[in-house]
Amino acid sequence: MASRTPRELIELYWTEVWNNRNADLIRELCSDPIIRHDPNSTTALSLEDQIARVKQQSEAAEPYFEHEVLLADDTYVTSVWNMHTRKGDRVELCGIEVFKAVDGKFTDCWNSSYVAGRWGREGDVSVPQNLPAPAMISSLDQVTPEWLQAVFQHAGIDAPRISLSRSVPIGHGNLSVTGRTAITYNANAEEGIRSVVCKLTTDIAAAADIAATQDVYRREASAYAFFGAQTQFATPRCYWSKAGADGRTLNLVLQDLSQTTRAVSQVEGCSPAEAVAVGAELAKLHTAYWDHPDLGSAAWLLDRKQGASHSADVQLAAAAAFRDRFGNRVASGCLDAIDHFARRAEQDILNLPVGKALIHGEPRVDNVLFEDLPSGPRAWLIDWQFATLGSPMFDLAYFLSGSLEPADRRAVEEGMIKAHQAAIAVCDPAYSLDQARREFKASLPIALHFSVGAVLAIPPGDLEDRLLSTLVERNVSALIDWDCLAS
Repeated sequence: MASRTPRELIELYWTEVWNNRNADLIRELCSDPIIRHDPNSTTALSLEDQIARVKQQSEAAEPYFEHEVLLADDTYVTSVWNMHTRKGDRVELCGIEVFKAVDGKFTDCWNSSYVAGRWGREGDVSVPQNLPAPAMISSLDQVTPEWLQAVFQHAGIDAPRISLSRSVPIGHGNLSVTGRTAITYNANAEEGIRSVVCKLTTDIAAAADIAATQDVYRREASAYAFFGAQTQFATPRCYWSKAGADGRTLNLVLQDLSQTTRAVSQVEGCSPAEAVAVGAELAKLHTAYWDHPDLGSAAWLLDRKQGASHSADVQLAAAAAFRDRFGNRVASGCLDAIDHFARRAEQDILNLPVGKALIHGEPRVDNVLFEDLPSGPRAWLIDWQFATLGSPMFDLAYFLSGSLEPADRRAVEEGMIKAHQAAIAVCDPAYSLDQARREFKASLPIALHFSVGAVLAIPPGDLEDRLLSTLVERNVSALIDWDCLAS
């Protein structure tokens, strides 16, 4: 009997072996073994292994295969196929397989990855219009084309079908993992979104505990949802924001600013010109939502005063941990100042001025990106995990006391306070420069609390230790300049 051609082999393989469940026919169709080629791997399957595999899958689901495209020559045959199950809940898959035949039997098979659904046909829409909401994910490798497609659809963005996505980690956030995802479409997408930034749950257990205790994930997701697509200040657009009900999970998909902006090292600190740009953007934030009616009862905002007692306990523990870790590397006067403000932490929090501004709550320079424009730097505010209502001077004091070298801070501090007060006075003429200065001074201890408290979440390391010691030294310098130790 003449050897079967590759086309005859594939017709029998799909129709008889799979559709009619005649697994034993494999003995006539395949070599022993047949080599299966998958991405980055090969598997040698004996005849008995192949027969067992087909019987197991046939019994479980009764798959039924159809050719969408079939192309063969004297050695190879390619099948572009659709499959659906006939047993249990209907499942549809599609794929491509290339077989090699020698002497009338298949010797090799190359498999593409199987995809849910069937191959598209003329008249089908490019992207389904009823994709389910994106599921919560926990790592960058779960940022798939399918997941991003659902993100864009639920954000109201008309995007072609996404064919590829590739994520790489960026940044070094303490309470989250952040990555940049490049996007490729299967159509012309000159105006499409070519990349996004995805911010997900931290993989550091201690940091995840802090995030849950302080509810930072729900707060940041809610802040971006509150801002919407357009803002009067510079912050990245958020395409998708969701936090888990347990407070331990976060999924954010944000506008990618990495190609147009630059980060500044918190350790090195920013320049006076960059500091002025941050102050200007903070003023836009504070005036945009000054006395906003939707924020008075917003449950997602941080309530520092309600948690003052717990925060004070944390500060005492953090001060002790900081002294243990840095006792021989930080000046004794700085350590004494840390202990001093740890003992009065509860009162410092309760004494914070009541304010009408939506404030960032943690505007360190590494929560800012800078865009270089002909007119000078523009600051983009990111990371809204501690957003709350408060004095506009809180953000300014927090930023200036930790993000600049003391000499640079002193050079711009008074001018920035005056500029900020003038901007607020447009919304509230009663807001005076004397009031602004009082609120600035009252806010300074909280910056030190944050810097010292970070020792409980950030593990030891050369860069990490330099960051923490630099922050507290700058914070203490500002507290001394404003005579806060004697207050």
